[in-house]
Amino acid sequence: MHVFGVVILALVTTGFMGVTHLYASAVNPSILTVMALISLTGILKKQFYPGRFLGKAGNTPRTFLLSTTVFTAGLSAFINNTPVVALLIPAIKAKAEKRGWNPALFLMPLSFAAVAGGTMTLIGTSTNLVLNGMMLENGIAGFEFWDFLLPGLAVTTAVLLTTLLLAPVVLKNSSNPTKTGRSSIRNYTTELSVIAQGNMVGLTVKEAGLRSLNDLYLAEVYRDGAFISPVSPEELLKANDTLFFTGELEQVNHLLDLFPKGLTSLESKFQVDERNGLLEVIVPNNSDLIGKALKQTDFRSRYDAVIMGVQREGLPLKGKIGDLSLQAGDLLLLSVGKAFSAKNESEVTLITLSHTSRISKERLGREKYFLPSLLVIAALGFYLQWTLLLTIVIALLSGLVCGVTHAEKLKSEFNLELYALLILSVAFGSAVVDGGHAQYFLAQFPLPQSPKLGMALLFALTLVLTNFMTNVSAVAIAFPIAAAMMGHYQLDAVTVFLTLAFAASASFLTPASYQTHLMVMGPGGYTNRDFMKLGLPVLIVYSAVALWVLL
Repeated sequence: MHVFGVVILALVTTGFMGVTHLYASAVNPSILTVMALISLTGILKKQFYPGRFLGKAGNTPRTFLLSTTVFTAGLSAFINNTPVVALLIPAIKAKAEKRGWNPALFLMPLSFAAVAGGTMTLIGTSTNLVLNGMMLENGIAGFEFWDFLLPGLAVTTAVLLTTLLLAPVVLKNSSNPTKTGRSSIRNYTTELSVIAQGNMVGLTVKEAGLRSLNDLYLAEVYRDGAFISPVSPEELLKANDTLFFTGELEQVNHLLDLFPKGLTSLESKFQVDERNGLLEVIVPNNSDLIGKALKQTDFRSRYDAVIMGVQREGLPLKGKIGDLSLQAGDLLLLSVGKAFSAKNESEVTLITLSHTSRISKERLGREKYFLPSLLVIAALGFYLQWTLLLTIVIALLSGLVCGVTHAEKLKSEFNLELYALLILSVAFGSAVVDGGHAQYFLAQFPLPQSPKLGMALLFALTLVLTNFMTNVSAVAIAFPIAAAMMGHYQLDAVTVFLTLAFAASASFLTPASYQTHLMVMGPGGYTNRDFMKLGLPVLIVYSAVALWVLL
């Protein structure tokens, strides 16, 4: 995002891009629709209780896998897939562990199903809406709502069948917590402190009993501004030393129980109210915690919780927790207070991994009218041919009137960084098209004479881009080339830009290529190699079916 912003700033200052491009993009209806849809999804996720479905979703691993992926794909066609996956992760993980199944068998296919399901409608993914906005911005007729349906159904079916056949084979060696009899085998680096005047001061590491701990390892000691690593068994412990232990999260409480007069955790320092135990959460991609040092986020007062450990891409992070900068998809080990749940709801919500049954309470007053009102609004929108943006805005107003949300919550859900990225992406694409730079670029390279081969080349280029950058950035770069190819081959807009849209959604190779992949990586215990093993065949099948249907 920051690199892209610097590039755009350079283009504006050099005259390549005008300020008018940025202004037009800021009020582009498709971009505003994306932001409004994200806010509406934030309301809808509170009305959705996945446990009701998952309890009947299948009694064998394969039937459960099929049921959950079909369910996820269907929801993702109409609802932003990030909160869908966030809600399903703890529920799927809990049922898998209860049945003795490996959660890794289900979580990566869950993410792949969410990506594929988003291709079935115009609103299924923000990429489709952004591309539609670019088309309208450049005088090209936009998509119809159902233009994506048939090719989307085809690729989604192909992806689901591929994961159903291959996931039990290629993911069978992924970590399985249930085989160890524990609920989790994820490791964290946890920060504890030596109590001043405690019974460990003056003892060596070995004498204090910190050398041979089950499933925990003393990795580092922080003292007087310096780290000591590796830690010798003869290292003397001093008052207020900070000790960094790497190991399984279940062992942290056990460690504190073993040495109640020697070690203390950070929540005692920060006075978390009435500690309710340890909890794992995922940092969502729209969190304002991302990119900031933790000590600058006022985390304790915002969430009534203290971060005990951080894990990224399956590995515990070392160093002082307060100096770490969080990324989307990071797993946090929290010591939470009694107010955590309420405060988490009022902030940009952290995604909890420990599953608790959500009991549907009786709706009081106006709340019970919200879901029926959505059906009425959708029907009126279809009958009166309201724009998608108007329909969603009226749905948000209904949420306010019915009391299921409030203005401050909607404000906290607004992702300013995403909005800026969308503006810059659309403005970049429009500037390149207006300047004729894409046509010049294509003139330097001989294109195949066959329009089908040309579209396949566009698909391949976009596919490579989308697996190593965000989908929106890939569309911003590929859009001017697609527009030039449309004129070169004299093709209709739907054929060209549907090809671009489906290529931009082919994010299966790396966990960094899509936000839901990052979300399942830690809970599933996956590695980059796991994504390659299942993602590559899924990508090949997806691409073959998409090109066959579209061309």
